[in-house]
Amino acid sequence: MTSVKITLFQKDLSQPVSPEQRTKLSKEKSDFLILPLYFPGGGNGSPESLASRAKTFLDEIFAISEVYKGAIFGGGMFRRDDEGKLRFSIPIVQNIVLVDWYDVKGLSSEDSPAIPGSGEDSLILGGFRFGIFAGKEIQDKSKLEKLKSDRINLAFHLDSVSDNGTNYSQDLKNYADLSSQYGMFLVRSSGYGIPFGKKRIGRSLLSTPTGVTWKVAETEQEKEIIKTVNINGINGLF
Repeated sequence: MTSVKITLFQKDLSQPVSPEQRTKLSKEKSDFLILPLYFPGGGNGSPESLASRAKTFLDEIFAISEVYKGAIFGGGMFRRDDEGKLRFSIPIVQNIVLVDWYDVKGLSSEDSPAIPGSGEDSLILGGFRFGIFAGKEIQDKSKLEKLKSDRINLAFHLDSVSDNGTNYSQDLKNYADLSSQYGMFLVRSSGYGIPFGKKRIGRSLLSTPTGVTWKVAETEQEKEIIKTVNINGINGLF
């Protein structure tokens, strides 16, 4: 088993990274930086119009990569793939290079008319093996079962939580239950704003097989927060 450092960035989805935040990120000596769903871009426009700005949004991620030296997952943007199909994807960036895209499989109604992805449920990067979830994909029990059967006990969840969804206490319990059931460390980075006219709130957290060990307070659901967590007990590659 090994340890991993992960930086979560709970973000205002509509605002760029500030100079002060860039400075703070430059000092974070973590393996991964997890950005929330719908950042950058904030869901301000239609999926098609946002896809036409994908290069500009990706440049925002590259700008973060200029100062942050770990791998960046973030956040969730619409784009056209090599065949011209509309996708909702998470860019994976390191050293100002686009390593890969994770095309979201479990799309929400506001993500239509994007085409669901069909790639792998787990990734290997930086000597770590982990799962990745976007938005409602965390509800996919078959994906969680597959990670468990493959002995993968780390997963990133890029999210933005509906303001009229599950209440705070129940939300924490749901994550604690998932972590316990699947023996999983779940790292959720959640943004806030009004993507596609629907209010979202930040509920970033770290849930472990023994419970939720770090979370933003209920009073911080509309606050930008950068937090690095150290996780011990990650299963190795073999």
